[in-house]
Formats: sequence, C-alpha cells, structure tokens
Amino acid sequence: MKNLRPSVLIILCVLSVAVVSAPGCGGGGPNPAMELGGINTGEVLQGLLARTQRAMSQVNSVDGAKAANEELLRINQDYDDLLFHIPKLSDEGRAALAKKSSRALPEMRSMVNQIHEMPALDEVLGETLDQMVAKLEMVR
Repeated sequence: MKNLRPSVLIILCVLSVAVVSAPGCGGGGPNPAMELGGINTGEVLQGLLARTQRAMSQVNSVDGAKAANEELLRINQDYDDLLFHIPKLSDEGRAALAKKSSRALPEMRSMVNQIHEMPALDEVLGETLDQMVAKLEMVR
C-alpha cells in the first residue's frame, strides 16, 4: 500500500490550527459561563479537538486509518455527551461555546475534505469524520 504520510501531514497542520483556535487558547483563560458542575465545556471541546489531532497522527496508511477510526468513534461518542449538556449552559455559556466551535469548523471541514479526496482513507474515515463535523456544527 502506498505511503500516505505527506498528505496526512498537511491534514495535521490544518487540524493543529483548529486546536490552537479552540477554547482556552489565545486569550484570557476559561470562561466561567461555560462551566457545568466544575467542568468547563470549552476545555472539553478543546480536548476533543486535540484527541482528534492525536488520532489523525496515526494515519500514514490504511491500517493506521483503521486504528485512528476506533479512537475517532470514541471521540464522536464524547461529542454526544457534550451535546447532551449544552442546553444546561446559560445563554452566555452557549454563545461562548458556539463561538469556539465556529472557529474550529473551517479547519475541521478542510481536513475532512482532504480525506474525501483520498479514496482509500475516505473509505475508512469518511463517515466517522462527517459525523464529527456534523456534531461540531451542532455545538454552534
């Protein structure tokens, strides 16, 4: 199987931007309005994006994509948990979390589009990543 490393490195660079622009990065620390029971939902979102980046760093072959897909499926379940709790946030908290999600979406979409352009990876990761983008959009 052809080594896919250069394309995946480009994808990781794109996703790194999403993680850096996510909650808690680039200004002022955690927003208390995003907290529920001592857990900051903005930091949870940042963690999900970071875990996605780590999972995608395994993708240098179809076998690597299969391994990454297992973690991406778990991340998608954690997005479900986050989505369940969002209605419990104040209007200010929901707005702040939506802003964080909106900042990460363009980079996430770009990564997914690049995966879709590689048929072997798209077959393994496409559906899972499409679901992840849909969930990230629901955070907005």
